[in-house]
Amino acid sequence: MFGTTNKLSAAGWSIRDTILWVFGTTVACVMIWLLHQELLLVFLATLFAVSLRGASEWIRRHTGLPTRWAMAVIMILVVVAFIGFWWWVGPQLVQQAIDLGKTLTQEGGNLASRYGHTNWGRSILEKLSSAGSQAAEAMAGSMLTAATSTVGAIAAFFVLIVTMLYFASSPDLYVKGLVTLVPQSRRARVHEVLGKVAAVLRWWFLGQLIDMAVVGLLTTIGLLIIGMPMALALGVIAGILTFVPYFGAILAAIPALAIALGQGMHMTLLAAVVFGICHFVEGYIMSPMVQDRMVKLPPALLILSMTFLGSLLGPMGIILATPLAAVGLVLVSEFYVVDVLKDESGRDVTGH
Repeated sequence: MFGTTNKLSAAGWSIRDTILWVFGTTVACVMIWLLHQELLLVFLATLFAVSLRGASEWIRRHTGLPTRWAMAVIMILVVVAFIGFWWWVGPQLVQQAIDLGKTLTQEGGNLASRYGHTNWGRSILEKLSSAGSQAAEAMAGSMLTAATSTVGAIAAFFVLIVTMLYFASSPDLYVKGLVTLVPQSRRARVHEVLGKVAAVLRWWFLGQLIDMAVVGLLTTIGLLIIGMPMALALGVIAGILTFVPYFGAILAAIPALAIALGQGMHMTLLAAVVFGICHFVEGYIMSPMVQDRMVKLPPALLILSMTFLGSLLGPMGIILATPLAAVGLVLVSEFYVVDVLKDESGRDVTGH
């Protein structure tokens, strides 16, 4: 304790600075709580903008195109890829999604008739029935809220796209504005740390895209090999849910295992093996290839951040917990461990 106090004193950290820091932190926490939805939207726009800018600069270096032209090329390629995907597999995917819903309902009825006579089966059915009735009542009482939320979601989507494009097209303008808020003697340091934050976000987003594509493709191929129905829909679900670390893999496996269970234990074991292999490849082969460029997040810290941010900010908190935790760890390591405590090991959290 006294060693830390001495380090703070040596760094010029006075009691007045501590009081101001505590007051500023309290105000910041209150503002985050009041504006957390808007701040998450801004953070998401920043995440996309940083990734778009990084990709456009990579194209500029390799082709000589101006950065804004490179951004336009990327946006066109994304739109073409999206349209091409839906033209090629969209009808099949929609049909499989419809079949998946029907199959899950049918398999639920089959499982209820098969195991409903057991004590544990009756207990599960009673809990599901109670939860279902409560969900139905909540849904029936919130139709207007849902409609309002849909309009709000559409508006938020357009705000997200426009904000992302502005951030990506002129990042120096907004970075300069942030840096101007700090004392002049600290501006170069803040600019350096913001560059590290941008690099971490860029590599995290690239890693997520790679993970989603690999898991989705491998899951689809594996399920097709074992003869699982609706393999494409289940593979797409597995790829999308990879965006949520740890819990996404479990959520993706639930519908597949439910369908496989209705076809026997042999198919269930094969489906479990497919999901296990896919996430082994993603976790131990693909992720380490991009993790060296990212902040090294301890697994326990990642799970705790997902739990805490999920409780505080809702589903978006869970989805964005990893990049938020990465940004937080970089800021604490650089500004507190390195600058305040004068411990250069704080730079080791990034691969830079």
